[in-house]
Amino acid sequence: MHRLRERPIWMLTPATLAIFVIVLVPVVLTIWLSLLNVNVSTLREWLGAPFYGVQNFVNAFTQPSTLGVTLWWSIFISFAFSLLTTVIITPIGMLAAFSVHRRFRGRGLVRAVYLIPYTIPTFVTALTARVVFLNGSGLVDKVLGALGITNGQTYWLIGPHAYWAMQLTEVWATWPFIYLMTLAGLQAIPKEHYEASALDGATKAQRIRHIIVPELSGVLKLAMLLSTIFHFGNFTLAFVMFSSPPPPGAELLPIAAYYNAFNFFDFGAAAAIAVVTMVILLVPAYIYMRSTRLAGGLK
Repeated sequence: MHRLRERPIWMLTPATLAIFVIVLVPVVLTIWLSLLNVNVSTLREWLGAPFYGVQNFVNAFTQPSTLGVTLWWSIFISFAFSLLTTVIITPIGMLAAFSVHRRFRGRGLVRAVYLIPYTIPTFVTALTARVVFLNGSGLVDKVLGALGITNGQTYWLIGPHAYWAMQLTEVWATWPFIYLMTLAGLQAIPKEHYEASALDGATKAQRIRHIIVPELSGVLKLAMLLSTIFHFGNFTLAFVMFSSPPPPGAELLPIAAYYNAFNFFDFGAAAAIAVVTMVILLVPAYIYMRSTRLAGGLK
């Protein structure tokens, strides 16, 4: 007890209150809304709306929405989008970090250029991609048509190609995150390790295999985890890039929740989708917290 009194635990009170108001209260309200039949007619007295139980979840998983997809499809698209983006940008970011790790003339400029896609706001990237992927007149169609790959009429913003347009845009915009994390990990490797390997006569490939890769493993795992979580919850890109309503290929979970709530006014179904999203994201969040505790020597 004496040790507890010496610690300034009371200083945590403002942060605790902020977390309670900003995080816990909305989470509790969302879970409660997911159990109610809240729509346009019951919105005025939403706390007194009819209790719906798990029917919102059943409807979301079994009945196609007005957009023509079920929650299963949105989950599949979200996983495919987030995982594939992380898989693609990881080697790109690593190669970029390796290319500017050693000193050379103009290294600072190259490092700055690498960061350009990451510094552009997402809504600007989405608006730019909307112009670049325009049917016929967009840069992508013109280039592919000139190369003879397509006929220049691909329709990237509607139909089945919309997913790939969104995927390519996300890859271009977010690969510098892996680059930054990898570069930070490379700079944290002690120079003594390189010097010792040079004295032992290790080749470049051996240094990468036995020094760089083991040293970067922890940073890369964290970077890939955080990257996947970010892509999973990316709302702005799909919302701005496509017309309303978006094509099924862009029906990510945040998009599905938004359109159910603010276009079709089925707030109970939107809350159910939000709850499912939170449950899914709890898995990587637990992995991250667990790995952090283990790295700190806690059990």
